[in-house]
Amino acid sequence: MSSDVLRFAEPARRWEEAFPLGNGRLGAMVHGGVEAARVQVNDATAWSGRPDGPATALAELMAAGVGPGTLDDLRTSLDEGRDGDAVRLAQRFQGPWAQAYQPFVDLTVSVQPGLRYAGRTLDLATGVVSERLVDAGREITATWFTSALDGALHGRWQATGGRFRWSAALTSPHPLHGQGLRDGRVVGRRVRVDLPVDVSPTHEPLAPGVTHGAPGEGLTGVAVQLVSTDGTSAVDGEQLVVDGATWIELVLITGTTSPWPASGPLRPVAVVQAETSARATRALPTDRAAGDAAERDHTREHADRLGGTSLRLGPPVDLLLPSALDEAPQPALAQAVFAFGRYLLLASSRPGSPPVTLQGLWNQDLQPPWSSAYTLNINLEMAYWAAESAGLSSCHDALFDHLGLLAEQGTAVARDLYGCRGWVAHHNSDVWGWALPVGGGHGDPAWASWWSGGPWLCRHLWDRYEHTLDRAFLRDVAWPLMVGAAQFCLDWLRPDGAGGLVPHPSTSPENARLRGGRAVALCAGSTMDVALTRDLLEHVVEAAAVLGLGQDVADECAAALALLPHPSVGPDGLLREWPDDAPAQDPHHRHLSHLVGLYPLGQIDVERTPALAGAAARSLAARGPGSTGWSMAWKAALHARLGDGPGVGDVLAGALVRAPEQPDGPWAGGLLPNLFSTHPPFQVDGNLGLVAAMVEALVGSSRTQLRLLPALPPQWPDGEARGLRVRGGLSVDLRWEHGALVEAALHPDVDQTREVRLADRTCTVRLAAGRPVRLDATLATPDLVGRA
Repeated sequence: MSSDVLRFAEPARRWEEAFPLGNGRLGAMVHGGVEAARVQVNDATAWSGRPDGPATALAELMAAGVGPGTLDDLRTSLDEGRDGDAVRLAQRFQGPWAQAYQPFVDLTVSVQPGLRYAGRTLDLATGVVSERLVDAGREITATWFTSALDGALHGRWQATGGRFRWSAALTSPHPLHGQGLRDGRVVGRRVRVDLPVDVSPTHEPLAPGVTHGAPGEGLTGVAVQLVSTDGTSAVDGEQLVVDGATWIELVLITGTTSPWPASGPLRPVAVVQAETSARATRALPTDRAAGDAAERDHTREHADRLGGTSLRLGPPVDLLLPSALDEAPQPALAQAVFAFGRYLLLASSRPGSPPVTLQGLWNQDLQPPWSSAYTLNINLEMAYWAAESAGLSSCHDALFDHLGLLAEQGTAVARDLYGCRGWVAHHNSDVWGWALPVGGGHGDPAWASWWSGGPWLCRHLWDRYEHTLDRAFLRDVAWPLMVGAAQFCLDWLRPDGAGGLVPHPSTSPENARLRGGRAVALCAGSTMDVALTRDLLEHVVEAAAVLGLGQDVADECAAALALLPHPSVGPDGLLREWPDDAPAQDPHHRHLSHLVGLYPLGQIDVERTPALAGAAARSLAARGPGSTGWSMAWKAALHARLGDGPGVGDVLAGALVRAPEQPDGPWAGGLLPNLFSTHPPFQVDGNLGLVAAMVEALVGSSRTQLRLLPALPPQWPDGEARGLRVRGGLSVDLRWEHGALVEAALHPDVDQTREVRLADRTCTVRLAAGRPVRLDATLATPDLVGRA
């Protein structure tokens, strides 16, 4: 029994009961079963649309006369209080919509009828799904994994006590063209999938929905399925059929004509077919021994990537789902959700793959919720909050690749649409690097008009540097992206009438305040946008000093920083969300945008800015309990940054519960039967944000200070954490009992001096690279516990 093993007694009745597998590029939802058992397959590059979609949409706006003059008129309307005119002008900048992440193929498997299904497991430590099928005197085990080494989905069936029959078919919700394959004892099928040229989001009911063009107009996908066995195999129409087998090895390889991470053109279909077929041939084990070796290699690579980061909050429990959601103690669920979140990030974000979508790597819908695309005003950022701190730094690379593409598209948008330097990103993006506002000319500016995607995404570049101190990364990857985003921010600033500068126009994402009897979202200088601008400009100044580069842009950033307003407290004692004191349209809004300065940016701190921290705490309380899965993850992280362990525990108590099958409303978060976090519906950032919040509750850091157990939830009296990564090139191990630290071990990557805090005790520790140091509960003089 292990808390890292999830278990179902029955096959999945619905998608949210299936087990997810992924290698960054190929994702699978394994449902399990004896007959017609579904494995729903995604390819991370399989999207609607075309590489030239963003440029075409920008050209159409320019042809309609939208440009820098429109921006001048918008600013003037806001300055003069003509809110209605400002809305109409903001809507002129809106392109249609970002494109949608698509389902790819379904693999349907049937094993000999009459077998009894004896359950399935997902081992998070190995990335392997296992099933048992039994009858009198015979047992068949089915094993599934997605290997990052060969890029394949592997399915393995092994029988004891007799032989069995088996069949498998590939289908797709898209137009599909297939052919059978045979090479000696190996049989297979290769299918071509025509993906849509356009998919509108479900919140655009008058839009055409799913639009397929001529073959090759959109992306073309290819899937190759090969089977080896000791039985008799054949291609029977659309099925592969095996009889008299004691073992079967299956591989499925996918590919598309997407040029990711480049911006175009589409790759030739013939090239993708040849590549996919060759990869499938290389990946297919031709006997059981080779299959065993492929599985061992996968589990070894999976474990190496997961690394040594772990969280233990009590003895192992049997995580039989979904009943464990009602019966398991909260520490056990928290431990499982921590491990599951790390597993999901590794499965859905690998170097060379596109970044995590709203649903990670997994989607079964042609028109998925919010297009299962990239939402930049919180969700994509939250998905990567734990990448560094939870020991999965390489998972960040997929996001950084996307930033390069986004900056390329966003440079044209900044220049042509706004007359600004640098690059801009708005509310949404997609695999093509969409950088325009969305909304189709009628979107509410509360959600469609927001210009600070660049600085928030650039925070992740700085997080990578702060955790690793990798100067080469800072110079070669982060610096050009940060400078481009900063140039746009500088050009977006305008005088605030009080001697300062603010981003103008501005919004607080998806919220609005009531002014003159109507909801008004647009303003000059929302608290969030000022905080994000400050964060980026400060880090450009610091990066310039570290690298000895760009003194001119650093000086420009420093001059602007001196004029940015600081957060302020309103007459209600809350942190202001907008530059005025008009009441919020929704005081319990799920977005906590004005608190971004507390978490993740760290501009508000309980010690350095106690008055602002107090106002932030009151603002957090005013938002109320509960909300969406991802909102509760953010709330937990905010409580942790405030040093509020009971608050963290209370939020987790609401987040780690079974979500109702028929939710009362759209903001009823919780956990789905397979531990997916739900908005509703499923959004993976809820899972990944909870990991970040748990780390923040256990250790807080700057590059010179370390806070141990700053916000330990009272529900976690005993526990152990290993391999938590903190800023400044340091890993931390912790062990506590009865709510108090027993010991901590610090593992430095570089020489450094740290102030270490535990409650009201403080010590200063000099650390040498590669020489771990142990601290006891009194923070007494540390003892060396090992040498490099």
